[in-house]
Amino acid sequence: MIVTKFGGAVLGNAAGVRNACATICTLPSPQLVVVSAFANVTNWLEQLAHRATEDSTEAFRLLQELLKHHEQIAAELLPEPAYADWLNQAIPWAARLDEIVQGLAIVRELSPRTLDMIVHYGERYSSSIVAAALQQETATPVIPISALDLIITDDAHRYARPNIDLTQERVKALRNRYRRRKVILLTEGYIARSTSGQVTTMGRESSSYTATLLGQLLRAKEVRIYTDVPGVMTADPAIVPVAETIPNMDYGMANALAELGAKVLHPRTVAPVERARIPLVITGLQGMSTVITSQPNPSVEKFCSVALLPEATVLMMETEFANMQFDQFCQTLAAHVPLLWRHHFRHKHTVVTALPIEQGIQLPLEQAQGCTRVDVQDAAIVSLVSESPITHNQLKTFFSVLASEPIFAVQRGEDARTLSVAIERERARQIVERLHRLIVLPPATVVNHEMVFVW
Repeated sequence: MIVTKFGGAVLGNAAGVRNACATICTLPSPQLVVVSAFANVTNWLEQLAHRATEDSTEAFRLLQELLKHHEQIAAELLPEPAYADWLNQAIPWAARLDEIVQGLAIVRELSPRTLDMIVHYGERYSSSIVAAALQQETATPVIPISALDLIITDDAHRYARPNIDLTQERVKALRNRYRRRKVILLTEGYIARSTSGQVTTMGRESSSYTATLLGQLLRAKEVRIYTDVPGVMTADPAIVPVAETIPNMDYGMANALAELGAKVLHPRTVAPVERARIPLVITGLQGMSTVITSQPNPSVEKFCSVALLPEATVLMMETEFANMQFDQFCQTLAAHVPLLWRHHFRHKHTVVTALPIEQGIQLPLEQAQGCTRVDVQDAAIVSLVSESPITHNQLKTFFSVLASEPIFAVQRGEDARTLSVAIERERARQIVERLHRLIVLPPATVVNHEMVFVW
């Protein structure tokens, strides 16, 4: 079995769904397909939820637009009676969303639990449409399997963590049932159900993590993630248009890029396939791709990449005693936001998180007893990530680019293949562009005694 995942940018409209279905039909079965919500739908649902606590009229307008958006895509893809069948399936979801919006308009308070309850419908709508459209394109049976019945998590809404043992039981039953059968199984990314029965989500953009987790538990031959960019690149192409696709890399480099801001990889994506030693392919529908394995082809050129986390937070704490312990504080904080690294030198402690610390997540600071001072600094994280150890010249160039920038924190990976700095957010994109131009792009070459640059 192989596992494939199609992101929201790929499934942006009816044409995107058709292209995804055509791709799925070219792949061997059995196959498990993981789909995200359609493009921008999760943001749409989050906006709807927040508006419901402030302006119910506007929330209901957003809801009707959202329902119409999905109905239009379904109508364009599905002939009768398939469209009518899909509509009958979707009507109860619309009614439930209407009820939730009415409730929020009364209580005027949005909890993480309720937000998960709302946003998970994005995946339910998209998966139902893709399943119905796919069945129009293939004679192979298409079998929807709800992720709510497949992935079991803890009760940490918005960033839930899977209970591997309970999830394994369900995946094992699925594998035994469909082993060696020519079927296409289809499920949702991002969403799950807690041990207490509540809908949970596993972090924004975590559909890729769903795919690799299920790939690990299914013992898949390969996990393939389809996206709107041609694989993992040497920088975000929205910042550096000349960025190139990295054809292959090992799990270590992919893990570092995922944790340090590569948009194409959720921070938890790589670990499951690394544990199972399953190839992970990140590919654009245009054909270019990145293959992630334990041992990339040694004859292929080694690459490095510049990653950006545009919104991070640096906590700088001073303590009364040099040996103050912050393990409990960090554990509590990590339940709310991913931690990137922490430093301790005598009276000074530095903790860097991969997301902004929202106002409601200030509570863990109360556990930092013994602090004489706590500073919370908004930051961006700029990182150089390499397939091989960072060279002296690369290190020199990196810090020469940052010579005039205020640096809040620095971290170098234990394997010497990553180097990260926390800096002011305003100049981060320009820093990424300069680092890419000076370190990542192929070196200058000489033609007819004139200097030219290879772009």
